[in-house]
Amino acid sequence: MQTEDGATIALHHHPGDGPPVLIVHGISSNHRCWDLSPERSVATALVAAGFDPWLLDLRGHGDALTDAQGRRQWGGWTMDDYGQHDVPAAVAYVLAQTGEDQIGYVGHSLGGMIGAVYASTVPGAQERLYALIAVGSPLDFSDPDPLVSGALGLARWSLPVVPTDQLAKIQAAMGPRSNPINALVDAALLNDVAPELRPMMYRAISSPMTGGELRQLGAAAQEGGFVDAQGLVDYRGPLSKVTVPTMVIAGRADQIAPVDRVMAFYTSVGAPQRRLVIAGRATGFAVDYGHLDLTLGDHAATEIFPLIAEWLRR
Repeated sequence: MQTEDGATIALHHHPGDGPPVLIVHGISSNHRCWDLSPERSVATALVAAGFDPWLLDLRGHGDALTDAQGRRQWGGWTMDDYGQHDVPAAVAYVLAQTGEDQIGYVGHSLGGMIGAVYASTVPGAQERLYALIAVGSPLDFSDPDPLVSGALGLARWSLPVVPTDQLAKIQAAMGPRSNPINALVDAALLNDVAPELRPMMYRAISSPMTGGELRQLGAAAQEGGFVDAQGLVDYRGPLSKVTVPTMVIAGRADQIAPVDRVMAFYTSVGAPQRRLVIAGRATGFAVDYGHLDLTLGDHAATEIFPLIAEWLRR
């Protein structure tokens, strides 16, 4: 389907009886990060819980890698583009198809960040949402670390596309922690994924990264917060006007979006009904969750997905 600015996005529907939910992937990923297999699928869990889930592939990701004519979609798209064009198009389509007035929103990592863009800047967005859930979504970048510094360095290359999907295939072909770089990537992303699942996961969930995303992350690193592509608007400000019931989930062992970065989403949102969940052993979870553990880890189906369903049900 087309967005207002002419890009192509893709929706994957798991039909269910109940309110619709839009589910959005993170950076360099696609809808499979939420729907890897029937046993590791938030969509399957939400259908069983009485919801009607729709999974989005943003432009240039997953099944939206090409447009309707089969042409590769190239571009330096930013989180602003996704939140102000892709998400509104998906929301409008789902509401038209279902005849409902409101939709729930669940986003992982970048998906939660663009949920903040959508809810806080798009006219009428709040009226269309009955719940907002951000999973491993950082908004505070004031404490520099190697990952953020690395993004800032890559941003200077000004590449239109970074082939992280091809790098993921190389990672999949290597054994777990078979060399220092391989081990570093695994440690940054995973803490609770069975080794035998690893190759399929890397091959299935990866998409290219755009230079626009990197430049916006670079601006965030410089400004200390999640800012627009021009570095003029810190989205934590507009988010304070968002009153949609909001749940924020952070992984205790998440090295991509550490707890302090994710907590900024919870402290910034103006919703009277809000909840912060830190998924780790100290708070009663089976494991300390890493970044991708939150969507497809070994315990996500029994610990994270029920939390999501419960918040949507409220």
